[in-house]
Formats: sequence, structure tokens, C-alpha cells
Amino acid sequence: MRKNLRRCLIVTLVAVTLLSLSPRTSLAETYTGTLNKDKVFFRARPNTDSIFYDQLDKGTKVTLLGISGNFYKVEYKKQSGYIMRSLVNAPSAALRAFGVQDKEESASKYSKINTISGLGEPPRATRKGSSGDHVEKLQRALQIKGYLKGRVDGIYGNMTVDAVKAYQKAVKLEMTGDANSQTILKLFGRAESIASKDDPGMKGITSIGKIEVPNTTKPGNSGRHVKALQQALKLKGYYKASIDSSYGDLTTEAVKKFQRAYGLKADGIAGNSTIKKLFGKNAANYTIPVNKLDWFKGGSGTIPQWSSFTVKDVSSGLTFSARRWSGYNHLDAEPLTKKDAAVLKKIAGGAYSWARRAILVKYDGKVYAASMNTMPHEEESIRDNNYEGHFCIHFTNSKTHGTNKLDSAHQNAVKRALGSEW
Repeated sequence: MRKNLRRCLIVTLVAVTLLSLSPRTSLAETYTGTLNKDKVFFRARPNTDSIFYDQLDKGTKVTLLGISGNFYKVEYKKQSGYIMRSLVNAPSAALRAFGVQDKEESASKYSKINTISGLGEPPRATRKGSSGDHVEKLQRALQIKGYLKGRVDGIYGNMTVDAVKAYQKAVKLEMTGDANSQTILKLFGRAESIASKDDPGMKGITSIGKIEVPNTTKPGNSGRHVKALQQALKLKGYYKASIDSSYGDLTTEAVKKFQRAYGLKADGIAGNSTIKKLFGKNAANYTIPVNKLDWFKGGSGTIPQWSSFTVKDVSSGLTFSARRWSGYNHLDAEPLTKKDAAVLKKIAGGAYSWARRAILVKYDGKVYAASMNTMPHEEESIRDNNYEGHFCIHFTNSKTHGTNKLDSAHQNAVKRALGSEW
């Protein structure tokens, strides 16, 4: 009996040893990601409130194990943890294996457009590190031309750089990898004029009164408010291109022409005075009420992740655009562009600080009372805005991530904002 037991144990040990020595062909393929920024947090859990094991530098290699929301599950020095997806350059094979590439590609609003002219107004010049609608439009154009094999994600990474270089080589432009004005002009050509009756974006629009008065917008914005602006400008004869809901160079020029014609400051920004002049009596009494947004009673989902919105500082009256990228106890945001970061710094008096400021946040046609600090800290997702990190925006009953408690200074600023107007 003992001899048989001993034989079984020996056979088992030999089998285990042989298995450990055999090639790992049956195991799932592993993928390596490369960090694209310095001081990246290697966290214990997939959220920005989690503790972190280490801060890793640009170029560090990690093993990609999977995806959890906006984070990759990774392994680094035999320790598993999480790193934000935007901070890791991952091979397309990994994205396909994790089942996200097809979803992200189909999510693009340009995915069903198969001609360059169908993309509407050409995007502005851009380069590696940029993100947003203009990059998304560029990527789709490169796909249509057959130069971009990866997904359309609105992020100007290495795949987009390679696609731009390939296109530049084909059309005999300098191979910089930057989508400069020459490259954009060659790729998109000059926008053709399209009559209102032939423009799908003008269907049913026969007078200004049929257009809902939009919020103020500016170059770089996109969405229904820009669409309404373009429709009104087209009716007035200032905008000739197709309606594409993107505030690019052609929309900017159309706004400037309108402003000059009506004696307004020709800055190309569709501000309050421009909107009122363009929409006439329809905008004469247009006001937006200030709302209270209770963060833990449905408020946290009002402005979805990656959504852009406008911030107005109550004290100075200055406004800038920002984008939500994260935040559980409150909203974490980033200035959308370099110009927006410059305005934020001006609001702060020339030096960023943790001081609480009463602000108004305008999103999707509504205005909410809020509070912010201006200090950049921790992670970021926009790399070309001259703002290294993100800042915090608090609403009614939101809490800090560090203490998980209400911040009285923020809440007092929110109350002050409730008594102001846009």
C-alpha cells in the first residue's frame, strides 16, 4: 500500500515538473504596453481614488492583462495593478484581444461616412498628443484613403503619426507626422459650397425661428449648439459648407464675416452679443437659469466622462472650455486647449492655487452652480493643453477624494454661484 502511494506521488511530481518545463503554447498570448508619460500612477484598484504602488516613467514596459473601465490591468515587476488606458500605448492586437477595438471604432460618429466630402469642414491642423473631434475626423479621412489601419478613437498617437507620414510620403509632402495645414489641405481639399436645399443638415430649416437658440460656442467646439450656429449662418449667407456640427476654420471665418457686417468684434467666437444679433428677437429674452446639481442624488452622471463643457468664473466673468475625464466624489476636469489653460491661469491671478472659486458650469444647454480650484495635479488625458494634470470641480454635496467628506469652502462657493447668473 505504501509502495503504491509512493509511486503515485513520484508520478505526480514528475508530471508537474514536465509541465513546468514544457513550452507555454497553450497559455493566452501576452501583450506589452509602453507608458507614454512620466510620473504615471501604478494603482492598486481601477479608479483615481485608489492608493498607488509606484510612479512609473515614460517608456516603462508593462504586461497588459486586461481592461477595467478606463484602466488597463497590468503586471509590473511581478505585481499586478492598474494604469489609466490613456497613459499606455498598447498594440492593436491587445485591443482586439480585449474586445474593445471594434466597439471604439463603431462609436465614431464618422464611421459610416465613406467619402472625404461627407466629412464636412476640414479639421484644424493638429499633431501627436492632440485629441478630440478634429483628430477623429482626420483619422477617418486617413482610413477612407487607406492609410490608417487602426481604429478611429480621436487620439493622435503613434498609429496616427505613421498614417500621416505614409500619406505625406505618397503625396510628396515633408514626412513630419504632423497634420499641418498643407497636409490637411491636400487630404481634404478646399471645402465645396453646398446650397441649403441640398444640405441634409438644413432639412426643415427655412427660417431663423425654426432653429433653437444655441449656447455660446467657439472654435474647437462640436455638437448641436455648433450645428444651430452653422444653420443660422447658412440662412444668412455667411456659411457655405455642409453642416457638420464642428466649429472649424470655415465656421470661424463665417462668424467673423457676420461680426464685421454687424459692427461686432470680429474674433470668430459666437459669444452672447453675436448670438443675440444673429438670432434677433428669438434670443432677446434668452436666459439660462442656474441649477443646483446634487452630486450623490443623480448629479454625478449629468456630465458624462469625456464630455466637454463651459466654465464661467463668477468673480471675473471669464469663461473657458473643459472636459471631464474622471472623478467619483466630485468631477475631475482638464482645460480643453492651451488657450483654455491660459484663461484658467488668468482666472487664478497668474498662479494656480487650491483656493476655492465660485463658478457656473454650462453643459447641454443647462447651467449648474459649482466650485473649483485651479491647481493642476495627478493624471491627465489631454497632453497638448499646457496643463499638466487635472483640477477639481465640486457641486452640491460632493466630497473630496482624499477625505471622503464635504469641503466647506467648496460648498460655500457653490452657494455663492447659485446666486449668480450666466
